[in-house]
Parts: sequence; structure tokens; C-alpha cells
Amino acid sequence: MSYKKTVLDNGITVLSEHIEHVRSISVGVWINAGSRDETPPNLGIAHFLEHMLFKGTKNRSKIDIAFFLEYLGGAVNAYTSKEYTCIYARCLEEHLQQSIDLISDLLLHSTFPDEELEKEKEVVIDEINDIKDSPGDLLFDKFYEDIFPKHSLGHPISGFEENVLNFKREICTEFITQNYIPDRIVITASGYIDHKKLVQYVEQFFTFKKDIITTKRVLNPPQPIKEFEKIYSTEKNQQTHFCIGTRTFSYTDSDRYKLLALNAILSGGMSSRLFQNIREEYGISYDIGSFTDFFHDAGCMGIYAATNPKNSDMCIDLIHKEVDKLVHEKVDETELQRTKALLKSSILIGLESTSARMNRLAKQYIYLKEVYPIDKVIKNIEKITPEDLQELAIRLFDGVDYVTTILRSTNGN
Repeated sequence: MSYKKTVLDNGITVLSEHIEHVRSISVGVWINAGSRDETPPNLGIAHFLEHMLFKGTKNRSKIDIAFFLEYLGGAVNAYTSKEYTCIYARCLEEHLQQSIDLISDLLLHSTFPDEELEKEKEVVIDEINDIKDSPGDLLFDKFYEDIFPKHSLGHPISGFEENVLNFKREICTEFITQNYIPDRIVITASGYIDHKKLVQYVEQFFTFKKDIITTKRVLNPPQPIKEFEKIYSTEKNQQTHFCIGTRTFSYTDSDRYKLLALNAILSGGMSSRLFQNIREEYGISYDIGSFTDFFHDAGCMGIYAATNPKNSDMCIDLIHKEVDKLVHEKVDETELQRTKALLKSSILIGLESTSARMNRLAKQYIYLKEVYPIDKVIKNIEKITPEDLQELAIRLFDGVDYVTTILRSTNGN
């Protein structure tokens, strides 16, 4: 995969990848600011802003925003993560200009009407309550709070009701002024894209004031943690949900693909160890899997399961045994080859989507300041050996301080 890169005079970075056999474009504007960049009084403001961007600008009403691209057969949306915010669009190649026009209007000219602010507070609070009603979602919020205690990475992206109720227009504009600045914006596009036109449209529509103040992003790394178990209780679910995890390392760590391989061995498909042992052999969990998450200066890995309360101790014990096997026994070549094939296919199949390619361009540049060719990624996967995986397992899991977050049912159990 080849891509083109232009850094504009105002500091915005523009990346694009032309795909000849499609006629659509996925384009995203990525701001290096997420829930991690919030202060305690304003937890949830990044996510709230993502909602408010669609509620009216100096040039468009919220109805105009909703219909503008859809009249052309396209779509616009947004999401917030812990470390960045993305506003993205899908469109036909002849509508790229309109897409850039719309997204720039949302980012640069939103007005945050008081009436819309009050209505959206209710919407976001409903979203927060939906998470509380979903034990899996609630557990993950609690797990991140436990594994990154008293740190912005541990805060829920949607924030807390008491914070949301206090949001005002001034708080929104202050966060934008401090974070939505050119040198923290990356624009990526993939599809039937003309890079020169993309740059032209970005220069045309993303015009910032000349006296804009550039603020350096300060990321404070999370402090070390000790092993502990924390139990939360709820009457809303029948099962016990839990997550066992540990800190790992950042997105830039050279062992990232090895960790992805370990993760795939544990829960990559029906042939994975957790599925075959805990679901198939013992039949004590329908929903079980592992995950990894990488940030600028930290990371984590966890194993999630839901089970009948009477089986929770057994399930936790079996999970620890599976992890211990990775420490004390080398993965055999047959299993390793299956895992490599799974990783490679997931990457290559994902590249059939312009949206996935657009996301890949952005995330690699945000974290690595470069975009690795696919051939290099595949070679990194191919080089992984059983010894590599055992060494990494020892590094991460041998004598490690595990965090165990449990959401326990009190509903008659």
C-alpha cells in the first residue's frame, strides 16, 4: 500500500491512498484529543462535543447537517476514543468537496445553541444509563477504571451524569480552543481519491485564525499498580461478569504484533484455547474472549467472561491456567501457523474496506508518525517464533500484578 502525505502551512497533516478499482471515498478528520485530555470537572466533554458538533453551525441548521450528504447518497458520523476524536464521511468520489466542506463546518463553526445543549445532555445521560443497563459494557468501564486508577485513561468516555449536567457553551468552546488546533489534526482519505484535490479542499475549508494559540499536548503516564480484585454488585443481571487483566505496553512497542498473536491464540476464533477449553470442554461460559488495547504510553490486555455465579471461581481458575501455559510451555508450530494465518487474513481482508484503510492510515500516523507498508507488517508476523511468544508471556504474565474486576449478580444468587 502506497500513500501520499502533505503537511499544510498551518500544520494540518493530510494523508491519502488511491484505490483504482473503487468509486467511493472514506475520509476522516482526526483530532488528537479524547477523554484522556479532559480535566476532572469536565469528564465526558470530548464525547459530548462529538454529539454537539451536529447540532448547528453558523452556516447550517442541524436539519441541514443531517440531510446534506444523505441527499448525495453519502453519510457523515463521528466517534470519540480515549486518545482521539474522529469525524468521518463516506461518499462518491465526485462528492469529496462537499464532504470536506461539511466536516470543516462542524469542526470550525459549531454554535452550541443553549436549547440543543440541554436536549443533548438528556441524550448523553440516556447513553450513560444504557451502559449501566448492559453488564458487559458496564464491566469494561469498571475494568479500565481499575487498571488505570485515578488516571484519565481509566475514565469512561461518556463521562458521568453529574459532569454532563454542568456542561455549558463556554466549556465546549474552551475544550475546542485548547485541542482542536491544526498541528493536532490529521486528515486521511482512502478510495478513488485525487490527493491534489484533497489538499486543495482542505486548504480551502480548514481556515484557522492566524493568531491561534498552539498548546502542546501533555500526556501523564499512568502510575504502576498492584494486584487486586474489586467486586461490584448489581441486581440487573443473572450472570457473573468478570475481566482479568494486566498492563502491557504502548502502541509503539516492537512486541505489539507478538502480543496480538498471543491474543489470537487465546481467543482468535472457535479453535482458540479459551473457546475450546472453557466453552467447549467445560461448557461454563457462552461469552468469553481476550482483548488488547494500546495507547501512546501504556496498554493493557484482558480476558472477559460471563458465567453462572456458581461457576465463576472455576472459570477464573481455568483462565489463569490457560495464561500460565503460555508462560511455561512453548506454542507448537501448528498452532502458531494457524495464528499467523488468522492475523494475516484479518489484516488483508480488512484492507478490502476503504473505511478500514482510512482508519489504518490515521492510527499508524497518529501513533507512529509513519504508515508501515502491508508487506512489512506481514513480515513482522511471519518472523514470530514460539520462543518469541514464550518470552513475551514471561514478560507480561509471570508474577504479574493482575487486576480482576467482577460484576456480581445479587438477583437471587
